[in-house]
Amino acid sequence: MKKILTLFLAIILFSNLAISQDTKIDSVLISLSEENDTVKIETLIDCYKQHEKGKISKGIAYLDEALKIAIELEDKNWEGKVCLKYGNFYSITGDYKKSIDYFKRSKDYFEKSQRYANIGSSYNNLGATYEKMGMFNEAMDCLIKALNIYESNADSVSMAKTYVNLGLLYSRQEDFEKSLELYNKSLKIRIKTNDSSGIALVYNNMAIVNYYLERYDDVRGYFEQAYEIYLKTGDQRRQLMALSNLAEILNIIGQREIALQKYFEILKLEKELGEIGEVAKTHFLIGNLYQSRKDYKNAKIHLYKCLEISKEIGALIDIRDTYNNLTNIYKDENNFKQALANHELYVAMHDSVFNTEKARQIQEIETRYETKKKEQQIKNLENEQIIKNLKIKKQRIYLFSFFFGFFLISIFIVVLYKQNQRIRNANMILAYQKKQITDSIEYASRIQTAILPPGDYINKIIPDHFILYKPRDIVSGDFYWITHKDGKIIVAAVDCTGHGVPGAFMSMLGFAFLNEIVNKEKELKANEILNQLRNYVKKSLHQTGKDDEAKDGMDIALCIIDSENLRMQFSGAYNPLYLVRNKELITIKGDRMPIGIYIAEKESFTNHETEIRKGDTIYIFTDGYIDQFGGPQTQKYKTAPFRDLLESNQDKSMAEQKKILEDSFEKWKGDHDQIDDVLVIGIKI
Repeated sequence: MKKILTLFLAIILFSNLAISQDTKIDSVLISLSEENDTVKIETLIDCYKQHEKGKISKGIAYLDEALKIAIELEDKNWEGKVCLKYGNFYSITGDYKKSIDYFKRSKDYFEKSQRYANIGSSYNNLGATYEKMGMFNEAMDCLIKALNIYESNADSVSMAKTYVNLGLLYSRQEDFEKSLELYNKSLKIRIKTNDSSGIALVYNNMAIVNYYLERYDDVRGYFEQAYEIYLKTGDQRRQLMALSNLAEILNIIGQREIALQKYFEILKLEKELGEIGEVAKTHFLIGNLYQSRKDYKNAKIHLYKCLEISKEIGALIDIRDTYNNLTNIYKDENNFKQALANHELYVAMHDSVFNTEKARQIQEIETRYETKKKEQQIKNLENEQIIKNLKIKKQRIYLFSFFFGFFLISIFIVVLYKQNQRIRNANMILAYQKKQITDSIEYASRIQTAILPPGDYINKIIPDHFILYKPRDIVSGDFYWITHKDGKIIVAAVDCTGHGVPGAFMSMLGFAFLNEIVNKEKELKANEILNQLRNYVKKSLHQTGKDDEAKDGMDIALCIIDSENLRMQFSGAYNPLYLVRNKELITIKGDRMPIGIYIAEKESFTNHETEIRKGDTIYIFTDGYIDQFGGPQTQKYKTAPFRDLLESNQDKSMAEQKKILEDSFEKWKGDHDQIDDVLVIGIKI
């Protein structure tokens, strides 16, 4: 009942934001007079968070009151939570030094109260703020510490936030592919948890990375999707971010007058919301736009305004970029003295921002080592406590036995004997039940194996090939599907949701659907097969996009090989196709959407048509091989080594390639468990 009351009071407080700040805080405390102090702190923090989406400066008074109560309670955990919000406040308003100070204070408080999950939040926010300041080594150090903590606690929601911050850090260092990889990890978690605001944030960042990769078709789409989500959620601050990015796109495509108008609207709103750091960036963009129009007078007004604010808040990257623009303006104006002065300042600032890559790598390695060492120390302390508790318990048992004598010991032995008999009986029942279940699953495995294309049939239509197929469990969620129609060979590598029994159920559906689709189609097109397969899956699982329905589906790589005319079609759901020609590997990417319901699904999968030649080798596969953990540092195998392995063994026969792939996989895995089903198919033309 108390929880419902707290929520109701919070709603009342949020609906009366028009009254004065002191009156609002007083009304909070009066309304919560019957509640305990921790409920008051929690409600005051909630009040602040409402202002965080709009005029944030009006929310600081709630944090002041919350901290006062936490200090009176001498509760380090609550002091840490309030300091964490102070850090957010100063990070948003552009006072980065204060932000760093409060995040460090929150970490110290959480360590004293042994709230390890909250320590991860402090490290994550520290990393995000260091990134804003251009202190990339410090940012990487904090973000990896946060990620290690979240992984050890299986906190996927927090991992998603840290993946975004790491992705931003890599994009700052122009490692855009790594940045996209991290953003996609975050996106998968946020889609799974139905986190609309988080999805929008990832879309926004992915749009920026795609801009630098010159994938302009995706840029505007991601920005528009992000903006639509923010409009629905009513997050004014995030709407501003998406609107700023749209204005930048307008500038890039040449609609500069409209872009300039948008920038001034954005500047006004940023000032109202108190986003000092963003105000500096918008002045820079306006100055940059005027500079492109050779209106140097207005350009310098806004660039110097950006420089003034950036120096106040310690935004090193903005200071560096502003000096660079001023250098170019003075050069165009033939004011070479000022141009040289600004260029020297630019070079000095650039050197302070970008340290060597080797230093970053060393810092990352040291961070991992320190984290592992701290985790081991924690485990050692826990083990020592367990041993102490066991010793105390043992002493009590001895005293109890001595006091009551031989009679009670005899009774205890009788009880133990009966318990042992019950355990034996229970173990016998469990063993019998386990055997029945195992026998059923093994029989299901024989059925699943029986529906796969027979080896003789495959050898007949594809003489030179290999199939590396290693289910994680008795039955598999991965399967391969091969058939022959109208002189063409259709091959698919399919990864169903899950593995084991759930994955096997999905694989049976996928196999049946593919047979039905191909048998009824008169004209074979790879993308149409995937489109129809998606419709079958959505219809069979009754997927309409509701929150409570199954989100199961498949990832697939499917190709149609016309050996006579030396043509190939390919279409993929997440999974790519590798074509190796003259020892050079060419990647044909699949679409970034699954076979099944998807929030950002396109109307149709893409059909890639390409010429093939005698001697070409085609590889399709699922993600089990490259996602396997192993090696000396217990990390994923990853895509690049997999590509190198395929390229380096092109002079081998297909049977030898399969043996090399299998041996490499087992060597990498070592003593680690296999984490997913593995499927790799190789075909020699």
